[in-house]
Amino acid sequence: MEEFLKKVDVLERPSVVDGMWKRRQSTIKLNAQRRFEQKRRQALEEETTVLSRFRLSDIEVATENFVETCCIGLDTNGIVYKAEVNHYGYNTLMATKRENNHELSNKRITVAVKRIIDGIGGQGKQGFFEELEMRAYRHPNLVSLLGFCDEGDEMILVYEHVSEKSLDNYLKSFDKMDTFTWTQRLYMCLEIARGLKHLHTKIINPQRLINIDISSANIFLDENRGAKIAYFVISKLHPTNQDTRNPENETTGKEFDIYSFGVVLFEIFCGRVAYDPVFINENKNGLAPIALQCFNDGTIERIIDPRLMEEMGEDVFTSNRSGPKKDSLEAFLKMACQCLGEAVNRPTIEMVILELEINHFQDKKGWDNEECSRV
Repeated sequence: MEEFLKKVDVLERPSVVDGMWKRRQSTIKLNAQRRFEQKRRQALEEETTVLSRFRLSDIEVATENFVETCCIGLDTNGIVYKAEVNHYGYNTLMATKRENNHELSNKRITVAVKRIIDGIGGQGKQGFFEELEMRAYRHPNLVSLLGFCDEGDEMILVYEHVSEKSLDNYLKSFDKMDTFTWTQRLYMCLEIARGLKHLHTKIINPQRLINIDISSANIFLDENRGAKIAYFVISKLHPTNQDTRNPENETTGKEFDIYSFGVVLFEIFCGRVAYDPVFINENKNGLAPIALQCFNDGTIERIIDPRLMEEMGEDVFTSNRSGPKKDSLEAFLKMACQCLGEAVNRPTIEMVILELEINHFQDKKGWDNEECSRV
């Protein structure tokens, strides 16, 4: 009877009941949100892209015959121009009801036009057709390929125009990165990882490996700060049985992409580009070796973005207290270091995404968990 009364007493205490209810509600909301996002991403990823064939005359008019003032960047095998064109197709760039009905749209939109210059051994032509092949599926975290032009000797790819501000533009300006909270940075990393996973898993020809240009200069942020991998190119192709796990010689493959992604993770953590003079003056190889050394030495606070240190608290690395922010930060740093480790020990992109999802959702719901723990 006494045991029974103890149980009744516990259940009738409002604080305990309230804490249990909040914890359960938090779990339910977390699981529901994850299921919703997974279904939304799956629906987007399974849709194939309908590419438009643009007329050369239209592109020449839009770029004023490829005038230098329209140029917004250089690619490894071409020049990128900003232009406005009429786009006829199943336009998914604008959130309209018509896209759900798969109705043709006709809109004048801003695009990025990449004019490919064929290099030695026809590398430009090879890259042109490979990219057309690989862009058969759309993804919310990749810059969408809208169409192409192959009139005469021209090889032109037309992309959606996301922004003229790449991630490295933000990293080079402290006042711009100041506006990004830890939760927002985590989600940015998660979006980049999802785009990379799509490139790793949706390659049309599985007999080939690709080297994707994963760098802060090649990641663009849209008006909602959504991250998209842009203008990636195929630099080398190898049979899948070739060993790419030698850290000293590897230049292609998924393991190399994971390493490059690890560098981006630390850039977002530090709020600086990997080749910032602050890092180059200390180590000619830049941020990566410095980050590994600081993590192993327990001096990682030396390179953290001051804005994050202010948000986390000065004692985030020295306090023995556990909390959502500290736990999330420690897990993030451990994973980022694994990405920079020996190729054979690097995590797969699926493992990275899982870890980032857990960190992001726990951090986002951290205030609820902390409130429950105080009950």
